[in-house]
Amino acid sequence: MLTRRAAVARSGRRPARRPGSLRAAILRAARRLHAARGADAVTARALAQAVGVSPTAIYLHFRSLEDVFEQLRMDGHQRLAGYLEGARGETAPEHLRAMGRAYFRFGAEQPADFDLMFHGRPGAARRRDAVHREMFTLLILRDVVVAGIAAGELRDDVDPTVATNALWADVHGVTALTP
Repeated sequence: MLTRRAAVARSGRRPARRPGSLRAAILRAARRLHAARGADAVTARALAQAVGVSPTAIYLHFRSLEDVFEQLRMDGHQRLAGYLEGARGETAPEHLRAMGRAYFRFGAEQPADFDLMFHGRPGAARRRDAVHREMFTLLILRDVVVAGIAAGELRDDVDPTVATNALWADVHGVTALTP
C-alpha cells in the first residue's frame, strides 16, 4: 500500500482532496503550530509545509492569517461553550459555581486554546465583528444570572450584565494566572 507521499512521488501529482478537507487541515496545522511554538510560528509558509500545499493555497481558503486565527478563536469559544453548557447546579448559585469550575477546567485542559482565544496574536487588533461573535460564551453565563434573578435565587438589585462581567472577570483572572 502506498502512502500519500509515496503516491505523490510516484505519480507526480497530488491526489484530490474532499471539499473542505484542506481548510480543516490548515486549521489543525495552525492549532498544532500555535500550541507547540506560539502565534509567531503560524505563518503561511509553515502552514503550507505542514499540509503539503503551496503558501498561496492557504489564501484560497482564508483571506489572511488573521482569518485563520479568528476561526481558531471561534472554535475555542465553541469548545468553551460546551464546557459551560455541561455545568449544572440545582440553584443558580450552584450552577454559577459549576460554570466557574468548568471554565477553569477548560483553561487547564486547553491552555493553548485559552491563550489564543484571549491573548491572540501579538500586535494584531481584533475586528469588532469578531469580538461580538466571541461574546456568545459570556451570554451563556448571563442567561444563568438572569434566570437566577428571576427565580429569586440571586439579588435583584444588581444589573445582570454587571454581575455577569464581574463573575467572568473573577474566574478568567484566576484561570489566566494559573500556570
